[in-house]
Amino acid sequence: MRVLLLAPFFLLAAACEGEPENIQSKSENQQRALEQRYREIEAEAANDVAARVAPLDNEADALLNQLAGSAPPANGADPR
Repeated sequence: MRVLLLAPFFLLAAACEGEPENIQSKSENQQRALEQRYREIEAEAANDVAARVAPLDNEADALLNQLAGSAPPANGADPR
């Protein structure tokens, strides 16, 4: 009689045996998806930074060129 009362629990336990692998597989898939999204966000951030820095680099280069053009010669001679 007790065996009949416990039978549903045994059946349930047998049905749940495959679940840990399924959870592990889902976890691995989610980890891969998160890593991929991380790489995408990192690339977007790098592109955004590069796009914002480029005009500043150009302006700095232009200012350096202006300074170099207006600086006296290094040997101290009069450029006239």
